[in-house]
Amino acid sequence: MSAVATYKGYTLVEAREELATWKEAKRAAATGKAYKIGSRELTRFDLGEINREVAFFAGLVDALESGQGSPVKVYARRSRW
Repeated sequence: MSAVATYKGYTLVEAREELATWKEAKRAAATGKAYKIGSRELTRFDLGEINREVAFFAGLVDALESGQGSPVKVYARRSRW
């Protein structure tokens, strides 16, 4: 039984899905910030925020693909003799 590698609470599959979602949001936001049809209105995320999320999830995907899994934890013990 193999464990699924996670990093920052995401598996590789989840991180890829989130990255794809944010890339789609970036394409949608490029067409316009907000619009209104009748009484309904849509306001999209700010491009700066979308770019931060794309960068975050791209880094997450890279880390998981490289097998980084999680940050390395180093513990040291010093004797007091």
